Amino acid sequence: MKKIIIKIYQLLLFLSLCEYFLIPKSSNAFLPKINEPNQQELEYTSIQIGKTAIQLIEFGQIDDAIKLLELAIKLNPKETNLWIILAEAQIKSNKNYKALSSLNKAIKLNPKEQNIYFTKASIYMDMNNLQKAKVTIKKGLSINEKNERGQFQLGNIEIMLNNYKSALKAFRRSSQINTNFWQSINNEGLILYELNKPKEAISKFKIALKISNNAEPMLALAIVLFSIDNKSIESINLAKNALKSNPQYISKEYQSKQLWGKKLQKSAQLLFISKEMKKIVMKAQEIIQ
Repeated sequence: MKKIIIKIYQLLLFLSLCEYFLIPKSSNAFLPKINEPNQQELEYTSIQIGKTAIQLIEFGQIDDAIKLLELAIKLNPKETNLWIILAEAQIKSNKNYKALSSLNKAIKLNPKEQNIYFTKASIYMDMNNLQKAKVTIKKGLSINEKNERGQFQLGNIEIMLNNYKSALKAFRRSSQINTNFWQSINNEGLILYELNKPKEAISKFKIALKISNNAEPMLALAIVLFSIDNKSIESINLAKNALKSNPQYISKEYQSKQLWGKKLQKSAQLLFISKEMKKIVMKAQEIIQ
C-alpha cells in the first residue's frame, strides 16, 4: 500500500512539472526549448493520469483525483472515459451539477454510450428529479433495452413515482435478461406484496435468497411469512439472522431508502414488536444509534 501511495505522489509531482511546462500561463510566459509532445504522447499520458486518478478515488482522495482528471482532460479533451471518471469523482464529492456537465460533454463525444445515461439518471434520482431521471434512463435503454441494470434502475424510478405495475414490468425484464440478478427478483417481491399478492412475493424472495444470502430478501421473506402465520418459527429465525447481518433494516428510514412500500413497513413493525424478536430488535437499535 505504501509503495503505491509513494508512486502516486511521485507521479503527481511529475505531472505538476508537466503542467508547468506544457500549459502556458500567459502570452509572455517563458517557454524553455523542449521537444513538444505529439498527440499520441499526450493521449497516452492522459490515460496514465486517468488510471492514477482512479487509484486516488479508491483511496478516498477525491479532490486530488479531480485535479488530476482536469489536467488529463486538458491534455486529451476528446477522451470520453476521462469525462466519465471525472463525473464519478464529482458525484463522490457531492458536486452533482458539475457531474452532470461532465456527463453532457461525454455524451457529445459518444452519444451511443448507454452507461453515461444510466449514471446521469442516478444523479437526477439523488436530486429527486424523477421525471428527468426517467427520461434519461429511457434514452439509455433506447440504445440497449437488454441492459439489466438499466431496466432495474427504471423499475426503481417507477416505484418512487408509485407506478407499481410499470415498475414490476421493468424488474421482470431485468430478471429475464439476467436470471441471477437477485436485486430485481427481490424488488418484484416488494411490489407483489404491495399489490396484495403475498404468495407470489414469497416465491420471489425465496428465489432471490437462493442466489444471494442477503439480509433484504431474508427479512422481507420473514415479514411476509409472519403476516400469514404469526407463530411461524421459520419467520422468526429468518428475521433474527437478517438483523444480525444488517441491523439497519430496523429503521423505517432505511427501509424507505430501500424502496419498501408502506404495507411491508407496517408488517415489519408487527414482526418487530413480537416477544420473540424483542432482544434482537433492541440489539439492532443499539448498533445503529
